[in-house]
Parts: sequence; C-alpha cells; structure tokens
Amino acid sequence: MQRIGFSIIAAVLVLAACSAPPSGTRSAGYVVEGSADTGTSWRHARKAQVTLDTEPLRSDGIHDPQNESIAALQEPAEAMGAFPTDRRGAPDWVKALSLGIIAPRADLEGKGEMKVLDMDILFKNTGGMPWVRFPHSTHTKWLDCTNCHDEIFIPKAGANKIGMDAILAGEFCGRCHGKVSFALWVCERCHSVPHPGSPEKWW
Repeated sequence: MQRIGFSIIAAVLVLAACSAPPSGTRSAGYVVEGSADTGTSWRHARKAQVTLDTEPLRSDGIHDPQNESIAALQEPAEAMGAFPTDRRGAPDWVKALSLGIIAPRADLEGKGEMKVLDMDILFKNTGGMPWVRFPHSTHTKWLDCTNCHDEIFIPKAGANKIGMDAILAGEFCGRCHGKVSFALWVCERCHSVPHPGSPEKWW
C-alpha cells in the first residue's frame, strides 16, 4: 500500500514541477548510469556518493511543520530507503523503476496502461561533447506525451533551439531535470554517445 501511495505522490510531484513555468534561475546539480560504483572519481576530486540524500518533511521548505497532518505523510528517507542512488546521492528513479521498486500508474485507479514510445533522438550539435541520446521510452514510462508536447518541445526536427544555457535556466530539459528528475551536473548521463573528437571519460 505504501508503494502504491508513494507512486501516486511521486507522479503528482513530477507533474507539478514539470508543468511550472521556467524558473529563470540556473539549476545546479549531473548522474551516472551505473550508480553503484563507490570508487569512481569526478573531476579527479569527488568520490561517488552511495548514501541517499533526503530532506525531512518538517524542514524541506515545502510542508508546514506546524500542520498536524504532516504526521500522516511518509518521510522521504523511509519512502526512498530502498532506492538505488546516483553518484551524487540522489535517488536513481530510472533504476528504481527498472528494478520494480516503484510502479507509476497511467491513471489514479490503475486500470490504464502507459503508452511507451520506443524511439531515440540523437542530438549531434553538442560541440566537443559526446552526442546526446534522448530516449523516449525512459520518459514515457512515467509521463504522457502531452506533458512535453507541444508546450515545452515542438515535435518537429530543428524547431527547438536547445542549449545548455536554456536548460540550466529551467527551459526544455531543465523544466524537470535539476528539480524532480536527475540533476544536471553528471554530463555523461545525457552526453552518452562518443564521437571522433569528443573527450575521453573524466568520470
């Protein structure tokens, strides 16, 4: 029952954060694919973090600590205690989904099915960085197409002027990433396709 309740709460948080207008501020925060490697260093200085960072409800700046109903809510540390983590200590939602720890529902009653689109888009205009592979399947296991199209992304090749400045300012991918989805400072999570001239691994 807790797992189902948490899935609904997580879905509501994702939809609320992603449907908000662009922040106008730069997000901080990037994730690795494996997330179980405790010895990986980042920029040759930072070790991978495998403990999950959570903020108690009473001090998260969102919930009213004086409201007695807060006691009925599950603390994030408990709700996400079994989650795998990325190397910055944040929950690895994609891995949690693939492991069956969470199971998003297509509707509140759980009668519908998610419409998963298995189509990747490869962005090659990335300068010296590895190309970006955008997997629709990973996103549509959580979200309906209307969450992104047409307000955030116009579904037409070349119609979206996506760049890191815009993403860091909370536009395009930055509408969710750096907020409720994985953070924006582990470059290789998105820049995952090496090409001639792209740098060697630094993670």
